[in-house]
Amino acid sequence: MVSVVSFTGGLDTGREVYTRGAARLANVGLELGGKNPIILLDDADQALAMEGVLFAAFGTAGQRCTACSRLIIHKKIYDEFLEDLVEETEALKVGDPLDPSVDVGPVKGKEQDEKILRYIEIGKEEGAKLLCGGYRLTGDGYDLGFYIKPTIFEAKPEMRIAREEIFGPVLTVLEASSYPEAVRIANDVQYGLSSSIYTKDVNVAFRAIQDIEAGITYINAPTIGAEVQLPFGGVKSTGIGHREAGTAAIDEFTEIKTVYVDYSGRLQKAQIEM
Repeated sequence: MVSVVSFTGGLDTGREVYTRGAARLANVGLELGGKNPIILLDDADQALAMEGVLFAAFGTAGQRCTACSRLIIHKKIYDEFLEDLVEETEALKVGDPLDPSVDVGPVKGKEQDEKILRYIEIGKEEGAKLLCGGYRLTGDGYDLGFYIKPTIFEAKPEMRIAREEIFGPVLTVLEASSYPEAVRIANDVQYGLSSSIYTKDVNVAFRAIQDIEAGITYINAPTIGAEVQLPFGGVKSTGIGHREAGTAAIDEFTEIKTVYVDYSGRLQKAQIEM
């Protein structure tokens, strides 16, 4: 009998796995994706943040559960940073991931390619502003795989592209007028895997550690790059059950047994009796 199930995948499949596991009283752990935010405050190191956003959103074509898919920018630096971000994104080289000069590789297959392109169309239909990308690349070797031009949308928090996991090189940018509003936007999705905030204010950074609803929070670093020795997982619809990696992984696949050994030769009626 299988007593422990650890599943990583989509939300709908995870619900089915969890339901079947519960029916047989199996211990089920789920890792079901994310809609990971980076919060960029007005005091942030913008050059450092730019590197982090580009790497987290597009470095693996957005195909990591911890990839950044939402960028929440303080209004004081919104226009300036967004203009630079679009310019840097358009300059990214898309191609063979085995080529060291390439920044963005292909998505995993036809089905995922079609899903990403459907979400891009959904974004347009919702009224989100397409700033760059938004199409499949063809010709010049691109026919050997499924390559999507890195895409940036300006959107509102209630739009589907700002709430649902796309798992591709699509970044949604949102504006916030303050730290509290940025956190509200970050938390206003069903997922809670990874998160990030860029700020030089250590007090705000430690507030974010507590305020952001996520299993992982990075300070002045992107949302990807989890260390194998540390527990990995999320909250809300992202994670159900144990954390993975680190010593938490041992707990996931073991049971604690409490053992009492008595060599006194007499009955021990209670701990309070000496």
